[in-house]
Amino acid sequence: MKFHVQTWGCQMNDHDGEKLSGLLSAEGFEAVDSVDEADLVLLNTCSIREKAVHKVYSELGRLREEKQRRPLMVGVTGCLAQQEKAALFKRAPHVDFVLGTMALKQLPRLVAEVQAGKARVMDTTEYPDNHLFPPTVTRRRDTAKALVTITEGCNHACTYCIVPTTRGTERHRPCEDVLAEVRSLVAGGYREVELLGQNVNSYAGGCTFGDLLERVSEVEGLEWLRFTTSHPMNFTKELARVLVTNPKVVPFLHLPLQSGSDKVLKRMLREYTVAEYLERLGYLGEGRSRMTLSTDFIVGFPGETDEDFEDTLRVLDEVAFDGSFSFIYSPRPGTPALRLKDDLPMATKSERLRRLQRRQAVLTQASNERFLGREIPVRIETHGPTEHGWWLAHSSEWKTIHLAVGPGRELPFGELVQARITQASPHFLGAELV
Repeated sequence: MKFHVQTWGCQMNDHDGEKLSGLLSAEGFEAVDSVDEADLVLLNTCSIREKAVHKVYSELGRLREEKQRRPLMVGVTGCLAQQEKAALFKRAPHVDFVLGTMALKQLPRLVAEVQAGKARVMDTTEYPDNHLFPPTVTRRRDTAKALVTITEGCNHACTYCIVPTTRGTERHRPCEDVLAEVRSLVAGGYREVELLGQNVNSYAGGCTFGDLLERVSEVEGLEWLRFTTSHPMNFTKELARVLVTNPKVVPFLHLPLQSGSDKVLKRMLREYTVAEYLERLGYLGEGRSRMTLSTDFIVGFPGETDEDFEDTLRVLDEVAFDGSFSFIYSPRPGTPALRLKDDLPMATKSERLRRLQRRQAVLTQASNERFLGREIPVRIETHGPTEHGWWLAHSSEWKTIHLAVGPGRELPFGELVQARITQASPHFLGAELV
């Protein structure tokens, strides 16, 4: 049986896709690159915003037509599966099975039940040991960086967020399990690892997150260590110290702010004020100047006034974020924010988003221009040049690098090379091989 996995969403979803592929491969199934080749199509979904849900249902519509032409098994997993459960069968009756985020290891059983003739198979049980997925089963994609889950779920209760519903409360992998997986990955050739969790810095698997970073960084052969994503309430002085002083922990921090207005943050139940967020950034001290800092913003949250939005722009300028991910507020089923009055016109929300993103583009341009003329190590992310003639790479600061290389020159995939930065735009850095 041939299978194809389509994934939407965050790094955790990407890694879940690798786990799902591994489970099917272990059963003797063959992975293929397209729906046209597949006997089983697995949609590994995201539901953090309404737009992501629309994309999934659009693809399900296409698969319905495909299924009318030939035998095809269709499964839905991921956050939308955990959120919608049996309602997915009502909206998309051609779906054969639904698999929740906390039941990944049940995938082979569900596929077998469908093959045996059972209709509308579902498992969205919250298995308590689901976060203890065997790393040896994971079928990793061809990437230069390896993803490693250290914690799943979230114990915070932000009013707009569906993650506690789709991912559950926090579960932490034991520290020794994480270390064993990283050692295995490095032995297998990986030189860069990213630790994952809905809130990695709340990690409590036998040590603090700062301790875990220090211990992982001691793995011989590991060059760069990343993590995502963080909650400001769990960002400690200890973690800031490790970020600034440990040479293997990359100088990059993603710390979501969401709004520059204390009133909006209170309605979001983010548990901190703007001043407290800035205080935590202050933990970085002089090391802040050597780091790339990114954040998240939600624009148009219920009750956001013009003054609230201007406060967000002021904080954006004050911090001078190197990058940000910004979105219009998206109502999610079952979240407390649905009880708030949301009467702001979409045109106003869209205009605020455009203003914020235009300002961020200016800040990102300035951030990238600071690299001009510098020689820095970058990791090769492609096996050859793109159609535009350059190689794709990333710096430790997670800057996208378009690397110019002489004709006929081959670069080592996944390895570090030295590059001189020659061009800066809001989206990438142009460079030449040193």
